[in-house]
Amino acid sequence: MILEKDRRLNRLGIAVLLIIAFALRMHNLGYQELRGDEAFSWNYVVDESNIISILERIINEGDPQPPLHYWLLQLWVNIFGDTEISLRIPSVLLSLIVIVLVYQIGCRTVSYFTGSCAAFLTSIHPFQVWLAQDVRNMYQLAILFVLCATLVLPGLMKGKWQNWWLYIGCGSLAMYSHYYAIFGLVAHGFYIIVMAGTYWYRWVIAMGSIGLLLLPWAVIILPVFLSGQLADPGYIDFYYFVGLMLRDFSLGTVVSSSISQWTAIFMTVVFFMGALMLLKDKDRDRSFILFLVMWPVVAIVGIYLVVLHRNTLNTFYFLMAFPAVYVIVCGAWEYIRYIDKFRRIADIVVTLYFMLIVFGLWNYYFVDEWSKNRGLREIASIMKADVKSRDVFISNFPDPTQDYYLRTIIDNRIMLPANLDMTYSDVLSELNMFENDYDRLWFIPMTSPNWDADSLALNAIENKYLSDYQYVSKKLALMRFVVQPSEAVGVTFVGKTFIEGPKIEYVHLTVNGISDIYDVNIGDELIVTLVWSTKIPINDSYVVFVHLLDTKGHLLASHDGIPGDGLKPTNYWDINERILDRHRFDIPVFNRDQSVVLVAGLYQEQTAERLLLYDDADHVPLTELQLISDN
Repeated sequence: MILEKDRRLNRLGIAVLLIIAFALRMHNLGYQELRGDEAFSWNYVVDESNIISILERIINEGDPQPPLHYWLLQLWVNIFGDTEISLRIPSVLLSLIVIVLVYQIGCRTVSYFTGSCAAFLTSIHPFQVWLAQDVRNMYQLAILFVLCATLVLPGLMKGKWQNWWLYIGCGSLAMYSHYYAIFGLVAHGFYIIVMAGTYWYRWVIAMGSIGLLLLPWAVIILPVFLSGQLADPGYIDFYYFVGLMLRDFSLGTVVSSSISQWTAIFMTVVFFMGALMLLKDKDRDRSFILFLVMWPVVAIVGIYLVVLHRNTLNTFYFLMAFPAVYVIVCGAWEYIRYIDKFRRIADIVVTLYFMLIVFGLWNYYFVDEWSKNRGLREIASIMKADVKSRDVFISNFPDPTQDYYLRTIIDNRIMLPANLDMTYSDVLSELNMFENDYDRLWFIPMTSPNWDADSLALNAIENKYLSDYQYVSKKLALMRFVVQPSEAVGVTFVGKTFIEGPKIEYVHLTVNGISDIYDVNIGDELIVTLVWSTKIPINDSYVVFVHLLDTKGHLLASHDGIPGDGLKPTNYWDINERILDRHRFDIPVFNRDQSVVLVAGLYQEQTAERLLLYDDADHVPLTELQLISDN
């Protein structure tokens, strides 16, 4: 009667946990933007018509992921659509099943209390919520199937043939979900070694059967990997690698690295303390406990060996071993609470850790710095209100997220550089080819060590076209350029020619990246862009000056430099070439509202003698501004 009551209470507790977990995973599910890899999965399933074409793409592109995730996601999208919420729902649902399985593992290994604590930790941990709100459900699938294989393992060792078939099926599906599932299956070997039961060979046969089921895929994908993914070895210090994996695993990428670092040290100590306590307990299944202890160890070593042959690392690879860590840590907490003199300390420490978890969740949900949001959805909204038929969007990074959010906004989308072999001259040539087809260029500068690391696209566009709009949204910037300077917002025609040949055709001013603003404040950034040309060859190199003067001619701020950020000296100008020359400076401190004027001119680099206009003036008035003081 008491046991039945306990079971009902446990079921009720798990039901409450699942409700909490579901609420946390559904909160802001659509608010979080898709990250790059999420959009990559979306691109796979919407661009390919069936499972065969997905296989062909994996092979052709050398995708490091097995196909099961893509197949299931494509089926889901065909039924429920491809909104952010819809794309992430499979991960949410799978994560709930994982919580139940973690509970079962904890109960099987230690106690109902430990199982409940491990399930609770899985439900609320920021790292788990982050991944449960991720389109890439391959991680949830792999964990789910490894845990299922783990639960049937004891039955396999007792000679239950139905468990043999279940183990093979779960192990195979785990490997077709994510290759790092292998570490959990290999760790099962430690359970087998300790058990040394009559039917140990069944596990060996089962692993061999899993290998046979993987063999057709291995024959296809291994040559691709050996010439691609595994042909780019890297190096990372082992101790740094371990620290990085454990640091992000302790709380996720939602708190500062210092907090994560100390939390990781604490959890590591508790993990090994719990491992010793549980292995000494003769009342527990020590063979099963040994498997749980070795699972994260095998994962750490295995991932590190892979990294040495594949120069790519994501810290959430270690997620494959999280159930073992959670069960052992929660088991340690249960044992320490039995010791009266340590009970209060243990409860205080757990309370502090819970507070850190809440802090991490708050950051993830409500602080953009720690969320997946980069501002791309906001950028898409801005573009939607202003995009015209002869606009083009240029991307300098193969970011499928941009395709996802801009697909209904702008049809013309081009990537520059189109490949890693393109040079600056190649990018300029590409721009020249479609210059007649478009009037305006939209651009989001991206930085990556693996693509356009030298900012070829940005440099080429900035040196060729006038930027008339800039907007910073969270972690990204949106820029708009015009092919013809006369069409830019806020541009002013000047049309003044110096005796030696240089001519200022136009001037364009931005205040903090915004055009057509003429009221400025202390600390505002001014970018003055002069559009130059010449009708005759220029023999000397001249320095351009842009001065901010008050009504009495006193200098308030200035910027001098060789045109084009030093890259376009006047003696290298071609006839009728259009030169864009940018000058940046901040508005200085002033005490009262006043009118000021921007002027520009040139002087000889050696003598500092100014060039004259045909009316004998030595500078050109560009535009008037109004300084607005804070007083």
